[in-house]
Amino acid sequence: MSKPFNIAHRGGAGLRPENTLAAFANALDLGVDGFELDVHVAKDGTVVVFHDDTLKRDIVRDADGRWLDGAPPLIKDLSYPQLQTYDVGRLKPQSKYGARYPDQIAADGERIPRLNDVIWLMKRSGGNERLWIELKSNFTDRAKTVPPDAMAEAVIRVLKREKFIERSVLVGFDWPALIAAKKLSPKIECWFTTLPQSWFGEAPPPAADGPPPKAELESLRALERESAPWTGGFDRAKYGSVIKAAKAAGADGWFPYFADINRATLTEARAVGLKVGAWTVNEPGDLARLADLGVDGLCTDYPDRLTGILKGM
Repeated sequence: MSKPFNIAHRGGAGLRPENTLAAFANALDLGVDGFELDVHVAKDGTVVVFHDDTLKRDIVRDADGRWLDGAPPLIKDLSYPQLQTYDVGRLKPQSKYGARYPDQIAADGERIPRLNDVIWLMKRSGGNERLWIELKSNFTDRAKTVPPDAMAEAVIRVLKREKFIERSVLVGFDWPALIAAKKLSPKIECWFTTLPQSWFGEAPPPAADGPPPKAELESLRALERESAPWTGGFDRAKYGSVIKAAKAAGADGWFPYFADINRATLTEARAVGLKVGAWTVNEPGDLARLADLGVDGLCTDYPDRLTGILKGM
């Protein structure tokens, strides 16, 4: 049985500041198979690596070293030079988000990188690691990011220029962006991401599945029952399952929340020819279960933990 790809989530956010060159360099040193990162398009068209639609107050300090206060600006409203004035190398002390990663080692002075900076780092390493790129177009409020087709076009442009199409996998919850990318570059591999499926059942989802507030959850459930903006017309109701819907939309892989993978869903995905990766898997027991099950990739904040598990396989 082949071992799953060890994919460092945001470069391994449990170990180093997320989505920074420090995190990606550390992941390479650990011997990962690749890493996942998030991209936005800045005001000047630069593809930058950052997770949230706005500057995240729990990880961003201004040029004077002060933590951001008030409503932070949207990434799409700032140019790349403007974004470079912020430090993203440390978790804010006593913040709820910071408490999630108590062992993260700070890297003061880290700046928001461009996608091509990360590719340059990978090329310089001389390996054959792969890059899982999440297209962060916002499907519930299109005004907060560039449109999905513009997101896809900007990313594909960088990958073609850097000759990195074959080492890249596009992922994302907003399927229209992935569908647009496939039209621009049919050879690009796309794993269609899905939200935790417990969010769309009749019962309240478990707290461990990270559901949004009740009103937002009910809104998402209502959209999913009708015509969800994130599917691009490939809704579950039309195809019988999110797996079959993803395949119909042109997916090469299914990239679900890890708890949604079991023998039945894995078998269904394999039956329609999809690869299967899992996000975001951090506990050793979950990592071992999914590795034994035979998934293709495990996205984790702790690639060092997964390395130890895979050595024993």
